[in-house]
Amino acid sequence: MTRTDPILSIEGLSTSFTGDEGTVVAVDDVSFDVNEGEIVGLIGESGSGKSVTALGIIGLLPKDTARVTAKRIMFDGRDLTQASDRELRRLRGGSIGMVFQEPMSSLNPVLKIGDQLMEPIRIHERISRRAAFDRGVELLAKVGIPSPAQRMNDYPHQLSGGMRQRVMIAIALSCSPKLLLADEPTTALDVTIQAQLLDLLLEIQAETRMAIVLITHSMGVIAECADKVVVMYSGRIAEQGPVTEIFDRPGHPYTRGLMQCTPELTGNPRRLTTIPGSLPSLSALPPGCRFAPRCDLALDACRTGRPPMIGLGEKHASACIRATELVTRSMLPEGAEA
Repeated sequence: MTRTDPILSIEGLSTSFTGDEGTVVAVDDVSFDVNEGEIVGLIGESGSGKSVTALGIIGLLPKDTARVTAKRIMFDGRDLTQASDRELRRLRGGSIGMVFQEPMSSLNPVLKIGDQLMEPIRIHERISRRAAFDRGVELLAKVGIPSPAQRMNDYPHQLSGGMRQRVMIAIALSCSPKLLLADEPTTALDVTIQAQLLDLLLEIQAETRMAIVLITHSMGVIAECADKVVVMYSGRIAEQGPVTEIFDRPGHPYTRGLMQCTPELTGNPRRLTTIPGSLPSLSALPPGCRFAPRCDLALDACRTGRPPMIGLGEKHASACIRATELVTRSMLPEGAEA
């Protein structure tokens, strides 16, 4: 039976870090939903707060320096803001899987692949080592690793980057999670391996109805895989909505900039453009819209007050005071003026 409420619902998630230079806010009032069987893409430049958002959801940020607050983080009917450390440990690796960004640093270099793969299975399912080993072999075969029984006895340095990433996916899927947080699962891999891994995730997701939060820098990956996209900039949500809506009618200059610097392999060739400047320092954030210093459409009002989220359609909203104008402009024939 298909559930009607989101498997994950985040409202007002904020994360700050305290260090020698004081306190900085890395994630500021982020809210979005993920439905069962849905792939939600989080996209933005490095430093936008994507990974910190994912780690904050499952309580993996260091408590001595990080402070995570939220009105609520509902997962499968329970509020994670009220969960104890023990309850979160039970969820992590069980109902919630995580594919970390760097497989070489995420895998323990002194432990065999099999030991790392069997650990979450034995913790969450309390089965014998033999049964866990057989499950591990089955998982490695499922993610496309040849000679899986032999690979169970290999160390991470004996595998290629693509195979290590497949192992990370196998570990994340080992206990059949309801939600998978995939943080740049194709980072530093060549395009052929990237395509294979994305196809693998889509195939498994279609079989299991697992929900996925897919963190990426690539609009191409979002277009291919995601049902919904959340565009993040400097810790805030710039725009979110269904993928088709975002690509057809982008309502934020930053979203438009990300799309314009993505090459197209079909259609008329066009010159790629760049977004000028860089992300502001978290210790010196500009007032008002944080994208305003880099935006060629910024008005005086953009630099003084935080822009509200403006509805542009069903579940499509943008944090830009010129959002409606941008959407109207995107619907005009090329070369026409609004």
